[in-house]
Amino acid sequence: MDPDEPGWPLIDDFFAGEASGLAEPTVRRYVRVRDRLTQFLDTAEMGEWLGTDPGTVLSAEREFHECGAFWHLFGPNELVCVLPGFLQEPWLPDSLGETRTQISLVSRLLSHLSRKRLIDHSLFACAFWDAEAAVKQARIDLTRRSATQEPDAWADQMPDRFKQEPGSQW
Repeated sequence: MDPDEPGWPLIDDFFAGEASGLAEPTVRRYVRVRDRLTQFLDTAEMGEWLGTDPGTVLSAEREFHECGAFWHLFGPNELVCVLPGFLQEPWLPDSLGETRTQISLVSRLLSHLSRKRLIDHSLFACAFWDAEAAVKQARIDLTRRSATQEPDAWADQMPDRFKQEPGSQW
């Protein structure tokens, strides 16, 4: 990753703004989502969302730039095009909480890009609507997944330190 590439400050500023003033565990979850997004942009096959030709050009650019190739070629408009892929397997984490965070952050990133007028809606409105629809679908899928998923075996267990009888008092 080259911090001077125009896309990275956009992503960094967004995540820093979202994490500002939040509890440390939440900030760590946000960092993990940001890391997954970086890995997604650096390694995922993008032909499905960008089209065959841009996807092929991106693959070729990755041969020269292992990190940041996406930002060498594309910008926020194309980011909107590929975000639906970030809401699909294998990019969604196993944890329901992490998945919920990732979906929420993608939704807020879309709003941020639109609010800051970083998206050319005259050309990419359909991609923006597709990305919003992908967020809604991911939320529906998460609800179904959480309804069918067995709770962790340890989730209902109380730690032994809380089961101990109180000791003598002073």
